[in-house]
Amino acid sequence: MRIRIDGTRAEIIDALFRLRLHFTVIGVSRAYPDRTRPHHWRVYLTTARNRQK
Repeated sequence: MRIRIDGTRAEIIDALFRLRLHFTVIGVSRAYPDRTRPHHWRVYLTTARNRQK
């Protein structure tokens, strides 16, 4: 599954930590600047769902 995260760098880092609790993150793209909002970025994740224990 691919997930797009956009926001400030701090928001993206926080979201990455939270998503790693529920998903196995296979890959993370580089940060792309948002053209319409300064100081905002977007990152794309490739994930797999964690198996229930």
